[in-house]
Amino acid sequence: MDFEIIVIGLFVGIIVGATSTGGGALLTPALILIAKVPASIAIGSDVLIASGMKLFGGGFYISRREVDWKTIKNLTIGSIPGAILGILILNNLPMSALDAYISHALGIVLILAGTFMALLLTMNKRFHPRHPPRWSISAMLGFFTGLLVSMTSIGSGSLLLCMLSLLYPFSATTIVGTDIVHALFLALVATVGHSIAGRVDIALATTVLLGAIPGVLIGAKLATSMPERILRASLAIVLIAIGIQLTVFNVLPVQVQSVSPTAQERNML
Repeated sequence: MDFEIIVIGLFVGIIVGATSTGGGALLTPALILIAKVPASIAIGSDVLIASGMKLFGGGFYISRREVDWKTIKNLTIGSIPGAILGILILNNLPMSALDAYISHALGIVLILAGTFMALLLTMNKRFHPRHPPRWSISAMLGFFTGLLVSMTSIGSGSLLLCMLSLLYPFSATTIVGTDIVHALFLALVATVGHSIAGRVDIALATTVLLGAIPGVLIGAKLATSMPERILRASLAIVLIAIGIQLTVFNVLPVQVQSVSPTAQERNML
């Protein structure tokens, strides 16, 4: 079982390092469906695992100066409050109906966004933005990302990465590096919240990271050696795949069915 979890971590780590996408969208379902980890523990532990992967992956991009710190600051202004609000909602409200809506809506948005990214590759470069959006827009994107990540462990590497690709005039590697470093700060905050609620399995997280950390470094190395056009096409494919996963296989509502009783039981104590 431990070897199986290490392999899952390695696979997800490579994808995260190369594209900054797939951490929560792939790891949480894999832990639930393959490793048979309880859903509430999978969600809480995933944000701790994400912190470890983002730490090593982010360090790689920082060392290559492929991070836009101003954008990270603006995103964090919104994402930290969003993460705190998400934890509070998850701890105090039954989430089954809301989570079903989020999973389907997010899946549809990711499919459309991935398709649009693919179409952008066939268009003239004049469609690529020349200037980043105002700080308030970045903060708003950060807020909704923080809300989704804290409640479902999904959103930073999928939804936010898509918006960075569409709205910001950075190279593909800078977009990935910026997303990973911002996700590190966000994941740390979410980890604290889930730890307080008792939804983090440190032993599980450590086992996953044994495979995920080298996977992230391998993926980051692959990203810097790939042409930007190929990397953008890969990002689009991954986003569409995650969107199909959320809309067709509908994994997340199953997760919250396990999370809600945990919160309710804690409130009864």
